[in-house]
Amino acid sequence: MVTSVKLQDVFEYSWWVYLAFAILLLFALGLIIYAIAKAAPYLKRQKKIPSVARRVALTPGMLLALKNQYVSRVQEIINGYKGGGVSKREGYQQLSLVIRSFVHEVTGINVENYTIKEVRAMGIRKLDLLMEEYYVPEFAEDEKARDRDLEKSCVSAMGVIRSWS
Repeated sequence: MVTSVKLQDVFEYSWWVYLAFAILLLFALGLIIYAIAKAAPYLKRQKKIPSVARRVALTPGMLLALKNQYVSRVQEIINGYKGGGVSKREGYQQLSLVIRSFVHEVTGINVENYTIKEVRAMGIRKLDLLMEEYYVPEFAEDEKARDRDLEKSCVSAMGVIRSWS
């Protein structure tokens, strides 16, 4: 007895399988595009650091007066520390404020919220080294600031202020 059997091709009768696959593929592609569109602003976001200091129009006489004013403010910090009215940490915080205010008045750049890395990237000569000197004692615990000398840091700051051009 001869029997003939005709087998059907795989998915010959199921066009809906192809349609479901295409829909899933389009959905996955849509999710990928959506994720990239949402992540793009975060990938681009970097803090803009001014590359060159913007100069404020200062005459030599005005600059000298500013230097003298800020040197005397640093001297007041030393006197307060020696007199016992200012702790080491408070002295470093005041020194930080004085230096950053001086840079703001001379360059026009508000460096109060800048980190050492950002200041270094701006290329302001000697400021990054000076900031490194007071940065740890300003923010760290008192134990980490024990080996720092506030008077020496103040003298360094006065030197930088006097040599500013």
